[in-house]
Amino acid sequence: KWLKIEEVKTNEITESLNKRKDEGYSVVALEQTSNSCCLSKFQFPQKSLLLIGDEKCGIPSNLLNMADFCIEIPQRGVLRSLNCHVSGAVAIWEYRKQYMN
Repeated sequence: KWLKIEEVKTNEITESLNKRKDEGYSVVALEQTSNSCCLSKFQFPQKSLLLIGDEKCGIPSNLLNMADFCIEIPQRGVLRSLNCHVSGAVAIWEYRKQYMN
């Protein structure tokens, strides 16, 4: 069974987030904030939309304000950063692990 994954163009993100929220999706932002929940302790809602920022600046504040949840991947060391595609893959795996059946 395949997970539905959809990439949204930058200029369509706000509209897409609003549409998906109206459809009952929760927006889960993958970003290090003061309120972020550790990925390993987070229970993804069944209808989750994963919001990932860009490599340099992360998620813009106007989009971060639209998130229902913020999660982060626990890391150690001076640089607490992973590439976006790596972070996305880790988060998608965690979601999939929670809903394997």
